[in-house]
Amino acid sequence: MLSTSLSTAIRYDGIEAEGSGPNQNVDFYDYIVDIREHDVPYHVRVSIDLNIFCGTWYTVRCRGGEEPPVITPRPDILDRPEPVILAFDIETTKLPLKFPDAQTDQIMMISYMIDGQGYLITNREIISGDVNDFEYTPKPEFEGNFIVFNEPNELGLLQKFFDHVLEVKPHIFVTYNGDFFDWPFVEARAAVYDLDMKREIGFSRD
Repeated sequence: MLSTSLSTAIRYDGIEAEGSGPNQNVDFYDYIVDIREHDVPYHVRVSIDLNIFCGTWYTVRCRGGEEPPVITPRPDILDRPEPVILAFDIETTKLPLKFPDAQTDQIMMISYMIDGQGYLITNREIISGDVNDFEYTPKPEFEGNFIVFNEPNELGLLQKFFDHVLEVKPHIFVTYNGDFFDWPFVEARAAVYDLDMKREIGFSRD
């Protein structure tokens, strides 16, 4: 609660609440005109509210002054893009009851899907035998046929993954918590073998 002295000293645009005097509290909630999430950048909020999407053309007409521009979609001049999407996940070794440590633990598998086709790369230093191609379809709408690459060691696993990324040239990478675990773990393990992940595939975390 604002004290009387503070509330009477603060005004919104120099306007006092109707009927308020020097000895009355002002309810500043009455002057809140908008509320925004602190962790959502302004341009992202605008794009969400106005349905502005990447990869789409728009006609923008500025009206001058404080009037917002008029943004009109132009679906007639560009088909929607069909990006190549690579979704990946890694499995690692770890000590009992410990979280994986990229300085000492290894990647034993990388599984990923590219436009509905699944792939699995194994590290045979950790996996006891070759894995054959297989199908994993948890739901009919999520068909998953997997091609398996059995590599002799972690270096071979990483190099195969990087080579495949260069081959398919994905536009978008998808991970679950990948910014904080999967991607930096792969970067760190690549560095053990003097491989720079950004130089190898041309992508880095933002």
